[in-house]
Amino acid sequence: MKRPITIMTIIALAMCATTRINAQDFDPNDEHKNEISLGYGAINSSNVLDVFADVVSAIFGARYTNEKFIGPFSAEYFRHVSPLVAVGGIGVYNYHKQDVIQNDMITGKRTSNYFSIIPAVKFNWLRKQNWGLYSKLGAGYTHGRYTTTGKDSSGAYTESVSDNDFFNFQVSLIGAEAGNRNVRGFAELGFGEQGLIHGGVRFKF
Repeated sequence: MKRPITIMTIIALAMCATTRINAQDFDPNDEHKNEISLGYGAINSSNVLDVFADVVSAIFGARYTNEKFIGPFSAEYFRHVSPLVAVGGIGVYNYHKQDVIQNDMITGKRTSNYFSIIPAVKFNWLRKQNWGLYSKLGAGYTHGRYTTTGKDSSGAYTESVSDNDFFNFQVSLIGAEAGNRNVRGFAELGFGEQGLIHGGVRFKF
């Protein structure tokens, strides 16, 4: 029993020493104040709205198939105004494509393009020399453009375009980043326009 206890004691002392060294070597106030992130996510709010719209359309006879979601791609900028808080904004783009079915035949295509601008704030719960934990909250709007192409009953080509602006948001309940002083990878869990899961690379300067 003594040997395991001794090993555990050594490990605990080493961890304490490492923590003290990191505390002495790293001051959050000296960390880079600006950061730019590029990321990709899945299952975002615009996708959910599209699926809901498809269900409603199906009730009234319109059907879709061969659905393809691309994105959300996002870019964001934040400025650290204190060790705890950073303020900035998020830009998001995503794309949805599907075939239109009428009378059990594919008669056209429908595409949806979404462009979002979301002012946001980050709360940095832990900022270490090579890693950190944070949460993120943002609210803004999305511009959606919907294009439907196909043929009418006479066989002539048709195209219809419509636009819609609506409120959108991003809530990242927990985010983790790791790397060096200038470049870090990150991953987030939450919900909103960046997705249920979201990850990428972050540049600090």
